[in-house]
Amino acid sequence: MKWFVFVLFMTNEPGTPNAYLFTTPNFNSQQECAMAVVNPQMTSVFVTKLMQEFGAPPPPIRTISCITEETIKKIDNMSVHSEGTST
Repeated sequence: MKWFVFVLFMTNEPGTPNAYLFTTPNFNSQQECAMAVVNPQMTSVFVTKLMQEFGAPPPPIRTISCITEETIKKIDNMSVHSEGTST
């Protein structure tokens, strides 16, 4: 099972991305992923990618998690089902 780094931003503005999924690198275990998130060399890789995607500085981060492919599929399914719903 593959594990991925998932970043949730602190934003509530419509049209502004509220999350980012790093598809590379990916990891073979949750422990390997968690170790990468706190490794200073890897942290700089993650921050650089966020700055490329969102500009400098990147949006404020709420949480960083390690999630599986299965969790990604569940998030995608929830997103698809909620697109037609308004509150």
